[in-house]
Amino acid sequence: MKGLFDNIHPELSQDNAIEILSRNPEDLSCASDYYMAVSRLINYPGERTELALIEFLSSSSIEDSILLAKRKAVEILGRMKAFTAELEIGKCLNSNDIYMVENAAWSLSQLSCKDEGLHQLMLKLLSDPRQNQRVLIQSLSQLKVQSALPMITQLQSSERPGVKGAAIAALVHLTGQNEKIDVLGDHLFLSNQMDRQSSIQDIIDCQASQLLPQIIVSPVSPVFRMRAIRLLLDPLNMNDLHCDFMSMIEQTLSDDPRKIKVLHHCDASLQTNDLVLGLYHPDFSRCYLSMQLLLMCDPVDLWSSLEHNWHTKAHNDYGAHYFFMRLFGLIDGWEESAIFSIQEILKHAIEDQRPQFKKSGPAAILSLARLSPDAIRHYLKSLLSYEITPFWEKRYAALIAMDCYLSADQRMLYQKQIEDVAKIDPDKIIQLKAKSVAAAMIR
Repeated sequence: MKGLFDNIHPELSQDNAIEILSRNPEDLSCASDYYMAVSRLINYPGERTELALIEFLSSSSIEDSILLAKRKAVEILGRMKAFTAELEIGKCLNSNDIYMVENAAWSLSQLSCKDEGLHQLMLKLLSDPRQNQRVLIQSLSQLKVQSALPMITQLQSSERPGVKGAAIAALVHLTGQNEKIDVLGDHLFLSNQMDRQSSIQDIIDCQASQLLPQIIVSPVSPVFRMRAIRLLLDPLNMNDLHCDFMSMIEQTLSDDPRKIKVLHHCDASLQTNDLVLGLYHPDFSRCYLSMQLLLMCDPVDLWSSLEHNWHTKAHNDYGAHYFFMRLFGLIDGWEESAIFSIQEILKHAIEDQRPQFKKSGPAAILSLARLSPDAIRHYLKSLLSYEITPFWEKRYAALIAMDCYLSADQRMLYQKQIEDVAKIDPDKIIQLKAKSVAAAMIR
């Protein structure tokens, strides 16, 4: 139920949040206070929170600050599985605000809504191209509304890839028909990044694990690729996990840009700094293309540009930040002065707890291990502990670092901890990787 940004106002108690929702708009200190209070209440599930949010939804005010917070309230109630809120959420399907309708449809799917009247209202909305047809398809599919099949079948021919992909996935889910499933694989390489990301969700929704090889080379954030790998693995059969799945996890964690299928081309005359600026681009295909070309640059020239960009912007840009962490470990030939600075940057990234920089941690671990096995050893004990390091990708990256970059004698110093991880780590994949590392140590 927890989200990455659910706890950004830890100072706000349940009482404070509910009290804010009872205020008149003119009594707020800031227009966003309603939204902040609603968002904070996800941390306090229970009857009191549900009643406060349901009462807030019943407000007839049309002020923008209230409307935005109502949308969030509908989402929060769905995430909390607040079944008592189904009727009030259902009323939101009649809203003139398409984003409210979208959130209401999604929340009703989370509540496993069985109200046929609401199902039919969602189906009517699905015929309106102004609505978010993608979310409506996904919700009707999750609710297994068989009467939606004719409309969903028709939308397989939509000109909008997000709608078309959702319709194909829904038909697989509802009927088992998978004749068009290869279309979802094609969508992984569409020019629009949002369409590529949507395709990954469609593949997850219809459990098309056969498309994983295409997913791991699609030019999207590694967060989307890794989520697909994890959700398409069968946790009941993890002990029989095929080695290809493990290699997919490790390929995605290592994220070598040369293995990504980019969709763009660069002017060959671009200078090093121009390529570095490409790492800030919102389209990951362009970022990976810049990475591919930067690997061929002179390390001295490259470090000059990276150092300048790091201090001026990249240190606080979560997209470029990740690519910097990855690039640092892929380049051979750094000068000694550059290596010292790079190691300090990587250490800071490993220790950084800011949620928006979460994906940089594993990349920093692998880069630091490649550049300085002795430096990464300082972190391994805490990185392998799920109590200290709850993010599984950082623990997995630590195991890769140990397996690939430490000497046999160095690995033996961690033998007992690795054996413990193989037995007690709460993540089955971490256990399997630890068992693999432990087995290699005794061969």
